[in-house]
Amino acid sequence: QTVFHFLTKELWRAPVHQSKGIKNKLLNLLRTLYLAGRGFVSDRLNVRASALTYTTLLAVVPVAAIIIGIGRGFGFQTMIENELTKMLPGQTQLLDMLFKFVEKYLEVAQSGVVIGIGIIFLLMSVWTILQSIEVAVNDIFQVKATRSVGRQLSDYLSTMLLLPTLLILSSGFSVYLNTAVAQNKFLELLSPVLNVLMTLIPYVISWFGFTILYILIPNTKVKFSNAVLAGFIAGFIFQAFQFIYISGQLWVSRYNAIYGTFAAIPLFLLWLQFSWTIVLFGAEIAFAAQNVQNFYFEKEVKNVSHRYRYFISILIMNLMCKRLMEGNGAMTPNEISSEYQIPIRLTNRVLNMLYDMKLITKTDGFNPKQEVSAYIPAVDINTLTVGGLFQQLFEHGSEDFKLDIKSLHKSQWGALLKVERSIASRVDDILVKDL
Repeated sequence: QTVFHFLTKELWRAPVHQSKGIKNKLLNLLRTLYLAGRGFVSDRLNVRASALTYTTLLAVVPVAAIIIGIGRGFGFQTMIENELTKMLPGQTQLLDMLFKFVEKYLEVAQSGVVIGIGIIFLLMSVWTILQSIEVAVNDIFQVKATRSVGRQLSDYLSTMLLLPTLLILSSGFSVYLNTAVAQNKFLELLSPVLNVLMTLIPYVISWFGFTILYILIPNTKVKFSNAVLAGFIAGFIFQAFQFIYISGQLWVSRYNAIYGTFAAIPLFLLWLQFSWTIVLFGAEIAFAAQNVQNFYFEKEVKNVSHRYRYFISILIMNLMCKRLMEGNGAMTPNEISSEYQIPIRLTNRVLNMLYDMKLITKTDGFNPKQEVSAYIPAVDINTLTVGGLFQQLFEHGSEDFKLDIKSLHKSQWGALLKVERSIASRVDDILVKDL
């Protein structure tokens, strides 16, 4: 219970903005992992992974055809097939079947009158799986808009070119290292070190691949450091899963006697399910690392009092007015949050309220992919009084309900209005900018 209290409350009361020092870095990492774990449950990643597994199963031959086809064009087909076999050592039978299907698929796609239709169908199959991945990752990053068709074309093409390139680099580096050791006596002395390096290559390739994935796929700006963190953790988990999966092949080999060649199919489905779960969990880590400060004082922000919300409103309007007087222009939510150490989620909530009240306006002079707007007063700061601001805060929102405030509840409504007028009149001669 003490651990739960620390993870859900005390951990979020530490100064997130002052993230210098090893202790605070570790606390931020702990926050990130906690949020990622919570997101794993709330975003139902196992269900999303199942959907992607089904989509992948339908598109596995076209995707493999694209990867192997690109490798064939550059003379690296055998190298890519060998690297895929190394990546999935427990799926030898299934990969043999897959490679045969790919050969037939490429022959049909390139033959006769149907060459155009075959290639279009091939590309559409790959497009569908990549779009499904983007939608799943965008949901995790809470991004509603998908890429334009032009952006999808360029980004998806980059992804498809990157996959065979990584496989070729991984295989090529291994071959080069083995050849160099065999031909150089000095390197032969370093063989224990090089063996360790060879062991680390799959981890580095996975780390790099996941990092690029978390940068390219979401339709929003992902900081490189956050993508690297997510890529490192996801890559490590993926390689650990590969080790467990390969080790478990001996245990499940008995199913071959029952199912024969069909035993490879449920095992491949299991591998796909866990792999997509790892990919999506890595996306949760990247999102959590990028937005950890949004959850600072999360419980307190949800239960913030009306008085404190009004106080923050006055504080923000006062800051904006003074900034405008000094000729410094608009401010972003992060700048406002950092200025007064206000939780970013509360800052955004108050800014949205002031924007709805037409007291401030947005200036979209920033990179639209970063989804960052800056705000500036939309009213004359020389006439905006504290009393006037209070009055607008009191009146903000809907009052269109069926309660009879003109006769049946007139006295109660009148008492409330009297309190409001009394408060507003006491500070009606004080300008917000002069506070």
